[in-house]
Amino acid sequence: MSGTPTHVDPTAAVEAAGSWLDDYLTDAGADGYVLGISGGLDSTVAAHLAVEYVGADQLTGIVMPGEPSDPEHMDDARQLCSDLGIDWYEVDISPFVSWVDDALPPDLGKKDLGNVRARARMVLWYAEANANDELVIGADNRSEFLLGYFTKYGDAATDVAPLGDLYKTEVVEIARELGVGEKFIEKTPTAGLWEGQTDVAEIGTTYDIVDAALNHLVDRDHSVGETVAATGIDEATVERLADLHRTSEHKRERPPTPGIRF
Repeated sequence: MSGTPTHVDPTAAVEAAGSWLDDYLTDAGADGYVLGISGGLDSTVAAHLAVEYVGADQLTGIVMPGEPSDPEHMDDARQLCSDLGIDWYEVDISPFVSWVDDALPPDLGKKDLGNVRARARMVLWYAEANANDELVIGADNRSEFLLGYFTKYGDAATDVAPLGDLYKTEVVEIARELGVGEKFIEKTPTAGLWEGQTDVAEIGTTYDIVDAALNHLVDRDHSVGETVAATGIDEATVERLADLHRTSEHKRERPPTPGIRF
């Protein structure tokens, strides 16, 4: 496959993202950051960035188990917090999700409940942030953002997104630059929103293909045909990724208004 994204320099990217986190906190006049620690790669990279450039004493971690969370991921999240020397605590989100499921008249499917889980996490982040004058760090990357592969007002509802300019394949590169353990890098990406959920199964392809296609479709404003010709990715896959980008535009924009004042 050709036409893969021009990868950022990992050393420069780490310095840029980390220094930006430090400067943003100072400019905002907040007392620190809060980050949901999932045991996955993205939140692990975000935690390393914050600790290295802002300081362990200015990061609070929240580990949020709850069915169907992978116990191994939760153990890794707890260990990461301890290894980084940050203050952290744990909240089981299962009771909240069950309450919503029981309270609503409609039967919620697995994706509906998955979105409830993502929004429950967001509520906890902001409860912590509001109580202690902190800002919420988001761990979403550019690949997820461009595909709309996030819960609206859930995992994307944050104050800062230090990985938001980086494709998933680039996050892997800066993870190694930061010395993140290979066990995090080698994990199958998942949001942990329902049993057996994985990014590849939902998106329909791997991130190296996603990133190459999006680099042409979005960054270079190429058509589906031009992207197929440049990358060698099959047309059906490129069309699917282009459609995901197009139909998720509402997730990347502020809520629309009728335009009365314009």
